[in-house]
Amino acid sequence: MKIKRPKKSQQPDTIPPTITNCPWDITITTETDPVQVTWEQPEISDNSGVFTSIASISSGSCFRYGTHQVQYTAHDEAGNEASCQFKVTIKKPDLSCTAQPPTDGSLACGTLSYPGSGMNKWQFCVPFCMKSTGFHRRAGSVFFCQPSQSGTSWFHLDEAWQMTKAHMPETCTVRRRTGSRRGDSLQYYEGDCNEQAVKKNILATVEQIVAKDPSVISQCNKHPNTCGNFRISDLSVNCGPGNNQGDTEPPVVISCPQNIEIETKKGNPYWNDLPELSWKEPVFEDNSRGPLTITKGGSNVNNGDKLAYGQYSVEYIATDLSGNQAKCSFEISVKSIACTMELPEHGAIVCGYPSVEGMDLMTIDCIVLCQSKYQFSRDPYPIYACSEEGLWWTFTSTFTPIGPNLPSLNHKCQEPNIHKKPKVVDQNFYFDGDCHDRAVQDMLVGHLEYFQRKTSAYQYCELNREFCRKWNGYRNVTVFCGST
Repeated sequence: MKIKRPKKSQQPDTIPPTITNCPWDITITTETDPVQVTWEQPEISDNSGVFTSIASISSGSCFRYGTHQVQYTAHDEAGNEASCQFKVTIKKPDLSCTAQPPTDGSLACGTLSYPGSGMNKWQFCVPFCMKSTGFHRRAGSVFFCQPSQSGTSWFHLDEAWQMTKAHMPETCTVRRRTGSRRGDSLQYYEGDCNEQAVKKNILATVEQIVAKDPSVISQCNKHPNTCGNFRISDLSVNCGPGNNQGDTEPPVVISCPQNIEIETKKGNPYWNDLPELSWKEPVFEDNSRGPLTITKGGSNVNNGDKLAYGQYSVEYIATDLSGNQAKCSFEISVKSIACTMELPEHGAIVCGYPSVEGMDLMTIDCIVLCQSKYQFSRDPYPIYACSEEGLWWTFTSTFTPIGPNLPSLNHKCQEPNIHKKPKVVDQNFYFDGDCHDRAVQDMLVGHLEYFQRKTSAYQYCELNREFCRKWNGYRNVTVFCGST
């Protein structure tokens, strides 16, 4: 209470006192009854300077459960009055924990009590999952509701009877692999939870699950006379989303072969000497556990086939009974062993892939050329063919034997030696102009087929066509220019 002496006024006082900073409503949830509550007192003033302040309940008082009205009243000597009010509410913790059933699962909830325990009842819930799914994390089978000063929360007891705060599972995840499930085996059901027969089966297993829970078993040790005499009431089942939906989950690829790439001496279909390619068949798994239909696409190759040089694509498609699909695909590359070459300074190398009877061979033929004002350090062969061993085979004219197999295609174009008579070489080994010029390159491409027709192999086949395949020229011809 505050009292001040009045000041003399010439006119009647009709202005009431002013109250500011009135406290907001206060709500406290607690298990303590009563509980002490404090707040900051409001500020009161009056134009006359004299007023009286009265609080219906003082700050620091003890309050019991319920809602209490607190009022501050101020009046001056002229009888003017002002007041402010706020509420103090003391609540018991809410004994009801809320939870939503998991996706592709259900939640059975009820009340657990023991004879002679009076009003001591426990709210509990047991989560369930469809058989094709599983709990996404390990948790207790039975969740109990625990009140606290901050509200309520779910907990479960482990096998050591230790209380552990837990979160109710939000979803049942599709099981990718076989093996043990998380949770109790009774926590899995088959069918649509929304059907009454399925709900009935879920409810029938709740008592079995509760009877095995560590919290119930611990009561048997503490109170043997009440062992097994618990009572379950208010039991109901709520179904989560997804129960009444068809299977929309595609199969899962458990393993799929990586891309296969090999370099081999074999692989030339002309000689019918091909490598055998094999791989570990892919593995698929489906959430429905039903049979899968496996089909194969891509290139027309099978596991264990002998494959020629080339690129192949392999694709496996797994389809479940609902039509959902998963794919496994990989590439196979069969390459010949690469031959090495060095570009001649002031010269060029022209290479192409020969084609016989419309069949592309993965071998490569090359020729070496020099600019016309330079000469070869040694006589070149008309055709250099890259063999499967990674060596250059040299093909010569009809009357010259096949030359040696070279590890590298290496020629030099050098200045003419005025003291030495140059050797006679076919003028088609030389070219005029800039190798990088498109017109010059087009001319050099024609030199490749010219020399190919000069080889003994070509001329033999021209005379013995019944034993040789028809020559169809080159594909992917490329001109490589040396430095100048």
